[in-house]
Amino acid sequence: MSMRMRVRHATSYTYSVPTRASYSEARLTPQTTADQYVRRSRLEIAPTAWSQEYRDYWGATVTAFEVTDPHDELRVVATSIVDTADPAEPGRSIGWDDLDPSTLDRYCEFVHQQDKVQPSASLIPELDAIRAESATPGAYVEAVVTLLRDRIKRLVGATHVSATAEEAWDTGRGVTHDITHVAIGALRHASIPARFVAGYVHPETEPQVEVPVTAEPHAWLEWWDGRWVGWDVTNGEAPGERHIIVSRGRDFDDNPNLRGIYSTDGEVSTTVEVEITRLM
Repeated sequence: MSMRMRVRHATSYTYSVPTRASYSEARLTPQTTADQYVRRSRLEIAPTAWSQEYRDYWGATVTAFEVTDPHDELRVVATSIVDTADPAEPGRSIGWDDLDPSTLDRYCEFVHQQDKVQPSASLIPELDAIRAESATPGAYVEAVVTLLRDRIKRLVGATHVSATAEEAWDTGRGVTHDITHVAIGALRHASIPARFVAGYVHPETEPQVEVPVTAEPHAWLEWWDGRWVGWDVTNGEAPGERHIIVSRGRDFDDNPNLRGIYSTDGEVSTTVEVEITRLM
């Protein structure tokens, strides 16, 4: 099956004391992949900013921009129309022997444990027990994601940007990117290459045409099973036609929607609004 969807992502920064300048990077343009085609995408920035576009190391489209005039608000609105489709049927799954040194060397960036995804010490014994009982990497992944869905409560909204997999596991709660971090660290603990995917998902199982719905930035993972296979840990499903990919990387730090610096003596408040509409 396939869908056409419009995504509108609006972020506003309001400064209590006007900022003298701001410099930012936006990763808000969806990617064209084998299962996704970006028909058009537009980024609007107010106040008017100088900008340039480039591809980062992981393949994401990045818009770098700067505002050098004093301003008390910065608003960034990304609007995209994307055709999506369910991924192709998976092929043969790999065995543990397929995760040989050459494979792990090829995907070393997705096996190394960054601080963001490092498993909690209290989780490791459970992961070791699952590994001992799993006949294949696929069986291990299935058991791990089931464990996480049973033990971590999903929060709606944003945690602080320094939240880690360890914190999410130990507190038993986190937003979607925190839960994804726990899963990625758990897979890497068993030497299974795993990477972070940032994007959006339509929140309704059967989206109605021309009915806009409120959503939020979303995250899921992809793991190496002889090819990259996606899994939405938060929703307990394989990514499909309702999912829209924006960027990939090792963890959230490689995939921020907006990142930047600003110069002000006051406080800043942030609002984020995401709206998704199925068009056909």
